[in-house]
Amino acid sequence: MQCYKNKWWLIGLALSFVWILLFPYPVVAGYPERDLRYILHVQPGGATDILARKLAAGLQDRLGVNVIVENRPGGKSARQMAVLTKSDPDGYTIGAVTASHISDFNQSSGRYGVDSIEWLAGLVLDPYLIAIDGESPVQSLKELVAFAKQNPGELKVAGFSRGSGGHVAWEIFSQSAGLESGDVRWVPYDSVSSAVTAVLGGHVDVTIAHVNLVRSHVLLKDIRVLGIMADERAELLPDVPTFAEAGFNIDTSWQQFRGVIAPKGTPLEVQQKLAAEIRLVMATPEFSRFLESAQLNYGFMTPGEFARFARKQDQATKFWLEHLGILK
Repeated sequence: MQCYKNKWWLIGLALSFVWILLFPYPVVAGYPERDLRYILHVQPGGATDILARKLAAGLQDRLGVNVIVENRPGGKSARQMAVLTKSDPDGYTIGAVTASHISDFNQSSGRYGVDSIEWLAGLVLDPYLIAIDGESPVQSLKELVAFAKQNPGELKVAGFSRGSGGHVAWEIFSQSAGLESGDVRWVPYDSVSSAVTAVLGGHVDVTIAHVNLVRSHVLLKDIRVLGIMADERAELLPDVPTFAEAGFNIDTSWQQFRGVIAPKGTPLEVQQKLAAEIRLVMATPEFSRFLESAQLNYGFMTPGEFARFARKQDQATKFWLEHLGILK
């Protein structure tokens, strides 16, 4: 009889350990108990950096702990990923993610992939635009295309790394415009904000960017935007035509996305708690005003939704990288 009782006691104890491993509610109940690290892959000052710092400030207010933003640009997100993937999956390290990460993953020779991390929360969607120096004689996308065809190899187009979301956006436009691979030169930078600065400095002719990175320069007439890759005009740039209005009918579903990731193995309950807090931050009037002023489209996604979205983006990215000859 005693042996029978001991048997069931041991089974109960074993089941308790399994339950704790699978459903670590005590961890969530006390989480967070210390500061969080927010690892970025870009330099300070760009659209991704500004968004991350706004989110970090909101999370600090809600969680009652510091959310420390660390910029680790370089290596096509490899520096950031090296930190993130080596961090403990305990919910105290998170990272920024954009469409360009998926391109970088596909070019990392299997070192990283969409399954190397947890897709914690989607944040925003952001249409691409084409901008040039304000003193350029080029007044439209059609004039830009004509110049590139008449002067093959002279036009320098700047953006994030080769194969990035912005690079793919340019190639989608380029294909629609009938440009050949040798008609323009793609110049990669460590961030989109750096590419915008390169246009301002006269180092390149064109950049693929976003509304919030160029609007202040547009108001000063230092930069001119020729077209936006969206179905409707941007409220903050009402004089800028869509690509369709400019005479180029292309798929506008390819947009920059930004979100939050975490080390692989971060408990789902912790992911869900952080995602819920992020959603509440994004619902505040202050954050809503920021999104509106930055012309960013609200695109919150839960961990499950964001993971499914990332896998679809991965398939589309593979197609374009193969089409560009970047991925064999």
